Amino acid sequence: MDYLHLTLPLFLAFPIIINCLASFYPKIRVSLALFLAPLALLGLSLVSFIQGGPLTLEVAKVNALFSLGISLDILSGLIGATVMTIGIIVVRFSVRYLEDDPDQEGFSKNLSLTLFFVLSMLMSPNLVQFFLSWFGTSYFLHNLLTHFSKREGALKAAHQKFWVSRLGDVFILSAGVILFLIVGSLDFDSIFQAVGNSEFIQENRFLINLASIFIVLGAMTKSAQFPFHFWLPNTMETPTPVSALMHAGIINAGGYLVIRMSPLLSKATVSLSLLAIIGGLTTFWATLVMFTQPNVKKSLAYSTISQMGFMMLQCGLGAFSIAVVHIIGHSFYKAYSFLSSASATDIGKLNRYFPKEKMAQSVWSPFFYALLTMAIFMSSLKLIGFGIQADPGKFILVMILSLAISQIFLNTNEKFRSLSLSLTIVSLYFLLSAGTELLLKGIIPESIQFSGALTYSIFFLCAFLFLTLYLIQNNLEKISNTEIGRRIYAKSLKGEIL
Repeated sequence: MDYLHLTLPLFLAFPIIINCLASFYPKIRVSLALFLAPLALLGLSLVSFIQGGPLTLEVAKVNALFSLGISLDILSGLIGATVMTIGIIVVRFSVRYLEDDPDQEGFSKNLSLTLFFVLSMLMSPNLVQFFLSWFGTSYFLHNLLTHFSKREGALKAAHQKFWVSRLGDVFILSAGVILFLIVGSLDFDSIFQAVGNSEFIQENRFLINLASIFIVLGAMTKSAQFPFHFWLPNTMETPTPVSALMHAGIINAGGYLVIRMSPLLSKATVSLSLLAIIGGLTTFWATLVMFTQPNVKKSLAYSTISQMGFMMLQCGLGAFSIAVVHIIGHSFYKAYSFLSSASATDIGKLNRYFPKEKMAQSVWSPFFYALLTMAIFMSSLKLIGFGIQADPGKFILVMILSLAISQIFLNTNEKFRSLSLSLTIVSLYFLLSAGTELLLKGIIPESIQFSGALTYSIFFLCAFLFLTLYLIQNNLEKISNTEIGRRIYAKSLKGEIL
C-alpha cells in the first residue's frame, strides 16, 4: 500500500498515453478495457478514505509558494473518475465523428492535453498548480473550440471564452496573493489548517473575506454564471464531442474549486451568500431562456448554465456534499444529451405529427401537489431524525426537491405509482447525499453557522425565485397568451431577461 502513490502519475498522464499509443494501435481508442482506468482511480481514492488521508506524490518543491505534485483523496477521485469516464466516451465518439476531418490528429492531441490538465487540476495539492492546470485547460480548450477555424461563430465564441477565462485568472491570482500574504503558503493543507484557528480568523477577517470573494468570482467565470455566462450559448458551432466534454466536465471546474476551498469559504459566509444569490438568479434566468430555445444544443447550453447555477446555490447554502452528487449526475446526463442531440431532432419531428396528450389542470394544481409532497417529505425527515429547523439551507433544498417531485404527480393520473416513484427518488437522493457526506468527512466542513438578516433575506429570495419558476413552468401556455407573457418570451428568446 505504501507504493500505491507511485501509480498516480499514470492516471494523470492516462489521456496522453492513450493518444500516443493510438498512433501505433488505432483501435485502442475504442477499447472497452480503457474503462478499467477510472475504476482503478476510484479504487485508489477509496484507499485514501480508508487510510484517513490523501495519497500524495511530491515531484518537485521549489519553496513554500510553489511545488509540483499529485494529491488524490475521495473528492478528487470521485470527480476524476467521472472526468476520465466521460473523456473515454468522448474520445470514442470523436473517432467516428471526425473520421473524415483532415486535422483529426491535431484534435485528438488537444483533446488528450485538455483531459490531462483537467485531471492535474483535480489532483493539485496547492493553489499554484491548480492555477497552472486551470490555465492549461483553458488554453487547450480554446484550441478545441477553434477546431473549425473557418466558422466565424465558433471563433467569436472561443475568443469570448478566452477573455472571460483571463478575467477568472485575475480573480484566482488575486486570491492567491492575499492568501500567501496572510498564510505564507499556498498549499491547500496549510491554508485549511490556518483558517481552522479562530484567532487567525479574527486577525485576518477582512482579507479572508476578500480572498473568498475572489475565489467565488473566479469560479463563476469558469462555470458560466451571470454575468460571465454569455460565451457558453455561443459555442454551438464547435464539434459536438467538445460540447459534451465542456458541458459535462470542464464547466464543473468552478464548482470543484468552490468545494475544494469550502473549509476557507465556510469561514467567510459573505462569499457563500454571494454564491447563493448569483446561483439562484442564474438558475431562474437560464431556465426561462431554455424554455424558449428552438435549437437543441442551445437549449442544452442554457440548461447547463441553469444546472451550474443550482449547483452554486447548493454550495452557497452549505450543502457541499449534495453539490458533489449534482456535479457527477449532471456530468453524465449532459454528456449523453450532447452526444445524442442529433436524434432529438428526429424525435421532435415525430412529436410534431404525434403530439402528446396534455392533461388539463388548474392554476392552483401545482401548488397543491407541491405542498402535499413537501408535507410528506418534512414529516418523513422528522420521523427519521433529520432536523432542518435550525438550517435554512436544508429547508430550501427540501422545498426545491418537493417542487421537482410534484411534477411527477402533475404529469400522470396514476397517483399511487407516482407516490412510489417519488419516494424511491427521494430515498436515493438522501442516501447518495448522506453517503457522499460520509465519504467527504474531513474534506468539506461538517456544518456552517449562518447568521444575519441579509443572509436570511438572500435565502428567502432564492426560495421565492424557485417558487416563481415553478409557477411559470406549470402555466407556460396560459402565460404565453398574455401580453406580458409574449414580452417575456421575446426577451427570453434573445437571452435578454437579465
